[in-house]
Amino acid sequence: MSDTNRRAFLRATGLAGGLAFAGVAAGQDETTTASEETTTDEGDDAGLVTVESDGDFEATVERIRSDIEDSADMTLVTTVDHAENAESAGTDLPPTTLFLFGNPQIGTQLMQQSQTTGMDLPQKMLVWEDGDAVNVTYNDPTWVAGRHGIDAPGMVAEQVASVLRSLATGAE
Repeated sequence: MSDTNRRAFLRATGLAGGLAFAGVAAGQDETTTASEETTTDEGDDAGLVTVESDGDFEATVERIRSDIEDSADMTLVTTVDHAENAESAGTDLPPTTLFLFGNPQIGTQLMQQSQTTGMDLPQKMLVWEDGDAVNVTYNDPTWVAGRHGIDAPGMVAEQVASVLRSLATGAE
């Protein structure tokens, strides 16, 4: 899917604004939700979804940045280049970039249900290189909801998960 079509898809479905709504259903056991996507609920990576990108690191970072910035519903709060920060401290880190983004209207609704949700908002998406692989990791919406006791319809959680997956992978 071209970048233009992907952005049009996110806008047309009206789901792009739901990205900050990550965390809208009950908890989830460890599962594999797609061949290249893994969600966990135990250990150090509790509640994280990781997908492998088809693109190289820079292309993946730019695609995600563009999709967020081109969305009428999302706000890019900041981008953190962890590798650049490591270099400024005289250490090395493989390419690692964090995006903080969201939709204040949706996020506020979540925090009205549970103010502690503010610990997980705005939404975060990490692009990181591990050897030859480029990965994208984000918080599983169902895990976040369970963490904060948020009760929301499963359909909304599925839509948010779909949008996050689309943003992470660049696919519909």
